[in-house]
Amino acid sequence: MSTLSLTLLQMDLPGPNGHVVMTEEQQYEFLKLLAKVISKDYEFGSTFQEESWSIVTNQMQGMNPHLSVDHLKAKLRIFMRKYWLFSTLLARRGVQWDRRTNSMTYARPGVWISYSLEHPKGYPFRYEGIKPRLFDAMRDVFEAGVAID
Repeated sequence: MSTLSLTLLQMDLPGPNGHVVMTEEQQYEFLKLLAKVISKDYEFGSTFQEESWSIVTNQMQGMNPHLSVDHLKAKLRIFMRKYWLFSTLLARRGVQWDRRTNSMTYARPGVWISYSLEHPKGYPFRYEGIKPRLFDAMRDVFEAGVAID
């Protein structure tokens, strides 16, 4: 299993109360919950409010009582970086992602080389993408036009 798969399947999150592990299912539920709150309560161009973080944190603590708002914000920053890196790669000509097998193909080696030189932290995507359901959930959150920090 690649580094990216391990990272996305179980995320060890630093926080004021120590490290907390989120399973892939918890990560997916977190993203879906964020997307639901955003679609229900926010318009394009608005900013995610602290009271919404309280709602999300309370619901997530039902799945994992060790999660705090700081853990969830840290996880969201990680997701945001991965989503941006992967979306940037997918936008390049000569890059294909097979969602069924979660594998990456490149029209020629130079495509990967130029991307990796510009975005060295994108190395986990050399052969494997983000799990499709997590990628779709990330898109629902990050393409909604709501500022979240």
